[in-house]
Amino acid sequence: MDRKMMICDDCKHLFSFEQIKINESIVKIGNEDLTLVYFLCPRCNKVYRVTLKDARYEELAKDIERTKVRARKARNDNRCEGLANTLDGMVIKKTERLQRYAMKLNASFMGTFTFTSSENNQKEKIKYLPQRTWNLGGKQNE
Repeated sequence: MDRKMMICDDCKHLFSFEQIKINESIVKIGNEDLTLVYFLCPRCNKVYRVTLKDARYEELAKDIERTKVRARKARNDNRCEGLANTLDGMVIKKTERLQRYAMKLNASFMGTFTFTSSENNQKEKIKYLPQRTWNLGGKQNE
């Protein structure tokens, strides 16, 4: 079996995806509380974003699950095969809508995430670092 491998951008450590654990953490970006889904480099703990989720993302995901349940129930009732097929099509369309929404949400926050610790309690938390850009006048934007 082919193992999917990755090289860390920071420390150049080679590791397989089998070694990683997918984590979730609430991060505050501006006034928004978002869920960051991520994994870490096993050597240097660089944060790699999988996706961001917000309340709308969760609402869309729950709607997909409800539609899948309806489709399974319809499929179990032999008289409702047509309804089951229609619901399967809805699941596909709703999944595509969720994917488009996730891409748009992630594109809104193109920066990176890193661990920070406070001086008081030494507890690490994830912080968002906005992407820095340069305007035409040579000044840095946040």
